[in-house]
Amino acid sequence: MTARHSSTTNGRDPLTIRTVEEAVTLAPYLLGFQPSESLVLIVADDGAACQGFVARADLDDLASTVAMDAFVSRVSPLAGRGRAVVLAFSRRQDRAMTIVATAFHAMEGMNIGDAAWTDGEYWRSIFCDERGCRDNHRFAPDPAISAEAVYRGLSVLPSRTSLVHALSGPGRTCDPDTRRQLANARRRLSRKDDDAVAARCQLLFESDEINDGVVTELVVAVQRSGVARRLWMSMERADASRWLTIWSRAVEIVPDRMAAAPLSLCGLAGWLSGEGAVAAVCARRCEFMAAAGTLSAALAVILDAFVPPKMWDVMDHDPAVIVDPRVDEADEGLNLSA
Repeated sequence: MTARHSSTTNGRDPLTIRTVEEAVTLAPYLLGFQPSESLVLIVADDGAACQGFVARADLDDLASTVAMDAFVSRVSPLAGRGRAVVLAFSRRQDRAMTIVATAFHAMEGMNIGDAAWTDGEYWRSIFCDERGCRDNHRFAPDPAISAEAVYRGLSVLPSRTSLVHALSGPGRTCDPDTRRQLANARRRLSRKDDDAVAARCQLLFESDEINDGVVTELVVAVQRSGVARRLWMSMERADASRWLTIWSRAVEIVPDRMAAAPLSLCGLAGWLSGEGAVAAVCARRCEFMAAAGTLSAALAVILDAFVPPKMWDVMDHDPAVIVDPRVDEADEGLNLSA
C-alpha cells in the first residue's frame, strides 16, 4: 500500500503512507484527537475527487449493513478512485474486525489499499490471514510520520472528549470578568445599526491583538442574526484560521444563551481550516441550543454531506440556500418575473 495524502492546505508536499502502522500513526493528527471506537477512512490524493479527504464515524453508528451502506454512499463520491485505507480503532477486536470486513465489502467499488483494526497497542489487517499471519502485530508509532505531522502544524488531543470539553463553554453563567466585558460591549454597540456593527466586526478581526475584549464584542455583535449571517457569508478560507482562534475562545467563555451563533461560526471556521473534528463538535453542541437557527442548520448540512472545504470557493455562501437550495431557485424566479 502506497498513498500520498495532503495533510494540510499550506502547499507542502503530501505525506506518503506505505504501511498500516504509518496510517495508524497519521490518523489522530488528521482528526485532531486520538480516535476510539471509530472507523476512519483516509483517502490518497491521486484519483480522489477530494484531496486530503478523511472521514470518521462511530462504530456504534455502523453496526448494521444499512448504516454502513449509507456511510459508504456518502464518502464514495469524494473518495473517487483515490487509494484508501480503512482503520477501526477499538478495544474490542472481534467487533471491530467484523465492522472492518463489512466496510471493505461495502466499499467494493472503491480503491481500498488496506483495512485494519488497532487498539493502539496492536493491529491486524483483514488481509493478514491471506498473508499467513497468525498473530496480531505490535503497533509502533512511526516517528517520521509524527515529526512530519507536527511540522505541518497538526496536533492531537488525548480524545474526542478532550475536544468536546475545550468547546463546551461555562454553561448558564460566565465568570465576572467576561460578564463585565459583555456588558461593556453591549453599551458600545447598542446605538449602532447592523451596517455599522458589521464594519466594527471587520475592524476587530483585523486588530493586532485578539484578546477577550475583542472576542466578547464580536460575540455581542453576532447576537444580531443579520450580522452573524454577514460574517458567515464573508468568511474566506484564507482567514479561517484566525476566525477559528476567535470563535474557539468565544465558545469557551460565553454563556450558553449567547453561544449559538459563535458555535456555528466556529464550526464554519473549523471546517474551512481543515479542523473537521472541531466543526463536528460545534455542530453537535448546536443541536441542543434553543436559539440555534439557519447557521447551525447550514453547518450540519455541510458536515453531513462531507463537503470538502475547497468547495467554499465556488458554492453559494448563503446559509438559507445551503439548507434548502430551492430558496435560491425561488429567488431566481422572483427576479425573472420582476
